[in-house]
Amino acid sequence: MHRWRAGYLNELYLLLYRKKVVMFAIFSAILPVLLAISLNALQPILGLIAVSQSFPIEMLTIYTSIWIPLFILTVTGDLFPNEVASRTLKLALLRPNSRFQVYGTKVAALGTGIAGILILLGIVTFICNLFAGTSASFTDSFHMLKAYIAAFVSMIALAALFVFVSQFFKSASSFLVFSIVLYAAAKIAPFLMSSIAAFSPASYTDWHMLWLSQTVSMGKLLTTSLLLISSCMLFLALGYYKFDRKEV
Repeated sequence: MHRWRAGYLNELYLLLYRKKVVMFAIFSAILPVLLAISLNALQPILGLIAVSQSFPIEMLTIYTSIWIPLFILTVTGDLFPNEVASRTLKLALLRPNSRFQVYGTKVAALGTGIAGILILLGIVTFICNLFAGTSASFTDSFHMLKAYIAAFVSMIALAALFVFVSQFFKSASSFLVFSIVLYAAAKIAPFLMSSIAAFSPASYTDWHMLWLSQTVSMGKLLTTSLLLISSCMLFLALGYYKFDRKEV
């Protein structure tokens, strides 16, 4: 347990030292503020409330569709293919750590990064609501918390998919290009074949909206929850299978 904790902290420190991750964190905090200011400036023209109580949910939908998937692809490329190309992965395996520990700490660091962006987004949008005078009630805050937890689950399932995909690449740039095309194709595919949407983790980036709907049954929420959790476990297991047999 001590070695796993040390490896996990080491991966977190490496993430924080990467300029890409720092820039993602900065822009994750700035984007909601800029959008809130823009909406406030356009309020006299649009005649609408600039920042409503649903602002944190609206920003969450944007982030889970575009921003966080881009973060996942960038960080996954650095954690796996980039370390293979730069030979730093071999140094991690020379330590008294098993491949499972190295793989697990990298995935845990990625999950922590996703959670960090969601927490940062929630805090910033909540502050924007306070300054706009549209602070949410206790019920609205509870729904917001529920939506952010649901978004974390869907993003972890998506991250597991791309961690598996990354095991087939030895270059971060080629992985990033392929993954962007794959993600775009996965988002378009349900419009061509609706049956694909039920089994693709990329189709659940707005899964948190189901938890806010009053018409969705608990049975459907339970079914989709089990699907996301099982797909997460499946792709993480397949990813470890490839990682364990990878030549470094």
